[in-house]
Amino acid sequence: MEKLADCLDDAISDFLSFSNPKCCCEKLEILLTQDHVDVVLTPNGENLHRLFRLHPLHHVSLQAYMTLASAYKVYESDLLALDPECDKHQNDAFRMSRKSAAYSLLLAGATHHLFESESSLVVPLSNFWTTAGETLLSLVKSSIWNSFPKGRHIEEISFWSCQICGKCTLLDRIRVTFTNIHDRNAEFAEVTSQFLNCVTNITPKIWGFIIAEGGGYLKEVVDPINLRWLESRTPSVTHFATHATSGNAKETDSGFAAVQCHREMKVNLFQLSIHCLLYGAFLSTICFGPRSPLMSKVENLLSDEGILNS
Repeated sequence: MEKLADCLDDAISDFLSFSNPKCCCEKLEILLTQDHVDVVLTPNGENLHRLFRLHPLHHVSLQAYMTLASAYKVYESDLLALDPECDKHQNDAFRMSRKSAAYSLLLAGATHHLFESESSLVVPLSNFWTTAGETLLSLVKSSIWNSFPKGRHIEEISFWSCQICGKCTLLDRIRVTFTNIHDRNAEFAEVTSQFLNCVTNITPKIWGFIIAEGGGYLKEVVDPINLRWLESRTPSVTHFATHATSGNAKETDSGFAAVQCHREMKVNLFQLSIHCLLYGAFLSTICFGPRSPLMSKVENLLSDEGILNS
């Protein structure tokens, strides 16, 4: 494990010290996907070599997700800085943006799974859910959408163009900043249950899209929120197909159908981002009260989208 930690540190050094997000991402993808050798001393004194892979919930994996989410975001900016009008750079940048969102969501989902048995993770978890929401919202607002498909504009998504979620009360609760709560435990259980029901319903609709064309470790992740697939660690083709949404609608569809496909995807991404932001803000109030800095940040983001003004 010490060797794996060294590999992680080496990749992070590429990113932070040498401003090389591409090399960092490549090293971390290899760290997560390749088999590693563990040497075990047997009772008779012989060395037994065993192959293993990092568990998706191992702390090294979580650190890798966190770094990849940031590195892919910087990689996206670097590509657009080269030539923002170049189709190839735009397509590559959009792929990096989706990868950043995917790893942000995976980090939040994996940490939430651990949080269920370790409540001390509430502070980082609130930050991870909020960051996932921000990253998804940034993806939704990307101008690159308007190049898919060519010649047809996909209108900006706003709160008014999306159905208000009728399955949870997160938005109603944040409007009163989670005040006047008499039973914190009951409130937490209810809010968390509603949130998980919503995001586990939305995520399969977008997961195949944000990991499309990317390859690497994300292709092994069936679902970043519902981690039941970890019990087998051998997901079938059927599992992947269930979560697959075409990432190449611009090639397989045309005209109005392609516009509708991307519009529906943007709506789902938008709704998921808002849920993540709301839940991250809710968790922050548990530790820091209703006027936590994170709550204020989320309120500003939601106000910019016209959500709290509706």
